[in-house]
Amino acid sequence: MRGAELLGTLDRSNDQSRSVGTRFLLFPQVPHLADYGTPETVWISTPPGRLRPGPEDHRIYVRDPLLDKEPYEYPYLPPFVGEVFPSAEPAYDGHFDQISLNSRQFLAAHAFGAVSRVLDIWESYLGRPITWYFAETYERLEIIPWVDWNNAQSGYGYLELGVDRAPDGRNYPYALNFDTIAHEVGHAILFSLFGVPANGLKTGDFASFHEASADITSLLSFLHFDSGLDRLLRHCDGNLLVLNELNRIAELTGDRQIRLASNARRMSEVTAEIHDRSRPFTGAVFDTIVDVYHAALVHEGLADERLLGIDIKDVDQSDMQRISDFTSRAFRARPFMFKSMLIRARDEVALALAQAWPRLDADDLSFEKAAVMVVDVSDRVAPMLAEKFDENFSWREIL
Repeated sequence: MRGAELLGTLDRSNDQSRSVGTRFLLFPQVPHLADYGTPETVWISTPPGRLRPGPEDHRIYVRDPLLDKEPYEYPYLPPFVGEVFPSAEPAYDGHFDQISLNSRQFLAAHAFGAVSRVLDIWESYLGRPITWYFAETYERLEIIPWVDWNNAQSGYGYLELGVDRAPDGRNYPYALNFDTIAHEVGHAILFSLFGVPANGLKTGDFASFHEASADITSLLSFLHFDSGLDRLLRHCDGNLLVLNELNRIAELTGDRQIRLASNARRMSEVTAEIHDRSRPFTGAVFDTIVDVYHAALVHEGLADERLLGIDIKDVDQSDMQRISDFTSRAFRARPFMFKSMLIRARDEVALALAQAWPRLDADDLSFEKAAVMVVDVSDRVAPMLAEKFDENFSWREIL
């Protein structure tokens, strides 16, 4: 190939790269977890030409305060107008995957990339852009990537990320915690899809349903990391019921976790506390992911059909061993087929939820009505999916 032709090919390749989006580095799980210290390169949909230093684009911008700020609380709301740290800058090609992992700017880039990634995932399932619920006041979401505060919150026009204070005295920034970011963005997406109840967030099951759905948003978003899927399945030998990355929601430091997606709680067993009350719904969705995954494994000849005879909602140690016996040897022989089956389960469940959420009424929302809607739309995604959702919601005493 002649020099001019080669340069032309390179130019076309660069143009194609720009058209598919912008590269960022994201940690699928917090980087202090074993085997998760290396970030994954992901693409967000905004092309380099529409991204500015910060980063910022048409829907999100980052402001990193130079001095400590108090968390936002009404009437103290965005925009932040104080002095800020230098912005995260793109490389010469417009991508943000060259920023030093140890820099302050990487916190900003990681938080921005994670929010963008979650939006891209759920807009793909919805089949349309998400319009922020605060769009009448703010065109864009403001991200504060560092607040000296042991919490994270999303609110009207903003996402603030504090730090996880570990028992050893070290601080782990939530700006590097994809699960936490995805959970908080999940709240913003849900508000944008079905609104806010006129009588406040404590109306009926609204707050608990929001917590459950934000957890599910985080869980399903994690499953879009290629390296995360590989590590997840290799860690558990294909048995998702083993305590692992998927069923820990918002993994923190050491062995602590906020909530478990894989749980055996029914509505009659939970308290009125919103996070506790959210657990049966989260558990029912997690069980459905596992049910669809198991059915796909058996259908493709990757697991013994006796796997389907085990009630995953109430397993003991012997059941857990049987599941591992049915999956581990086949997984080691055909790991990428297992990965494909999990991706299928992920997408079927996420598509059903994405179709159900916009149809919900914030002023008349209950777990039962949400479950009925999920079952109804699931029948159009895959008949077996509706059956599994119905079975799992019923066992949890939601239906």
